[in-house]
Amino acid sequence: MPSRAANPLRKTISFRLALWYSAYFITSTALLFALAYVLLASTLRAHDRNSIEQRLHQLAAQYQATNLAGVKKELTLEAKLRHGKPFFIRIAGPRNVTIFTEIPDQWAEFEVGRLEGVPPTKAGTLTRLPAKDDEAVLEIASMRLANGGLLQVGKSTEERDSVLESFGWIVAGVMLPMVLIGVVGGAFLARQSLRPIRQLVNTVRAIKSGAMDARVAVRPANDELNELGTLFNGMLDRIEALVQGMRDALDNVAHDLRTPVARIRGVAEIALRSDERPERYREALADCVEESDQLLQMLNTLMDISEAETGALKLQRALVDVPALLADTIDLYRYVAEDKGIALSLAKPTPIRLTADRNRLRQVIANLLDNAIKYTPAGGRVEVSAVSEPRQVVIRVSDTGIGMTPDELLKIWERLYRGDRSRSERGLGLGLSLVKAIVEAHRGRVHAASTPGAGSTFTLVFPATPFADSPSPVGGPPIITKE
Repeated sequence: MPSRAANPLRKTISFRLALWYSAYFITSTALLFALAYVLLASTLRAHDRNSIEQRLHQLAAQYQATNLAGVKKELTLEAKLRHGKPFFIRIAGPRNVTIFTEIPDQWAEFEVGRLEGVPPTKAGTLTRLPAKDDEAVLEIASMRLANGGLLQVGKSTEERDSVLESFGWIVAGVMLPMVLIGVVGGAFLARQSLRPIRQLVNTVRAIKSGAMDARVAVRPANDELNELGTLFNGMLDRIEALVQGMRDALDNVAHDLRTPVARIRGVAEIALRSDERPERYREALADCVEESDQLLQMLNTLMDISEAETGALKLQRALVDVPALLADTIDLYRYVAEDKGIALSLAKPTPIRLTADRNRLRQVIANLLDNAIKYTPAGGRVEVSAVSEPRQVVIRVSDTGIGMTPDELLKIWERLYRGDRSRSERGLGLGLSLVKAIVEAHRGRVHAASTPGAGSTFTLVFPATPFADSPSPVGGPPIITKE
């Protein structure tokens, strides 16, 4: 009865691969040896047949020239000189009665008398006469002589059988180590082939145990398993980045939600303790509604960013007139810019059309304009431009505002991030994160360049050709440059 430990072993891929490798190697080797045996046997058989026929024609010519006496004399001379290979020779009269026979002494005993009752075979065909002990066969070729007699020449298969038997023993002796080599080699090849898989399994187990920084060791070889390890490591890195981003976002949300929630609670408590007129309660309720709206806006924006980054954001793609969209968005902020004394302009546009979600694209431009106006002092200017380049559409929003430091440039795309100089301005810290997510959902890129005290430029790059309605993968970080 097989042990329980053997059952799981038989179910492993390593065992099955080793078994397949070994079976293939052993079977291939056995087939090659079998083919070699068949070819050797066929070659020896053809060689014996040719030698029999050559001897037959030689004796027939000798008999034709010198009759039976000359043949006997030639055979006697060959026996003394030990020339040629031993052959069975029989000469019979017209009625197939034996006149002369010669059988080598070292051969097995054959019932040659049976040949008198057997009609001669056709030219090119051999008569097979088994020995008394059935250990060998006498192969005989026949030819009619000019006087109506019969000449037969044959050869025993003992020598051929001996060679084949020796070859068989050699094959059997070689097959034993070949089986061992096949089993050991199969196990070694299976182990080496599955090493990356075992490393992958060990990495998953380590991650399951809590080692989130565990990675698969990648070899320099350029094969499928190495590619699998590389992709798996990339997936782990991306998952780790997303998890870290979620943790940071939750920390930021918890921190930023604390203030409006505390404000709502404070307003409510003051209203409950107050004995003033109903108008005071209405003001308290209005403040609560305003703070609640800000909370809802924050949560909705975070949801939009998450959906865009995971490819779940539904985009209503259509052909958009880019200059018209920019002009409409600028009109919404023109009065705000005039109140701050900021010049807001749109560079002379050329006709540009882009396949995109009009509302989402407007939201991107609006966020960039809002930031530009918010952080540009009075007397400054904000300019929007759009150009069509080969295979892409480029939109730029430039300002002469306070600019950003290199450290701030690296963090502006993070959720809920607000620089030290922007704390005094009202906002959620989600505008640029939403811009990046929406642009990448359109398979575009966003660039930021800034110089402290001299302003900033945000560049949006969109593919000019329409793209399929499929989820967009989360892109890498935007390109940031310092002027």
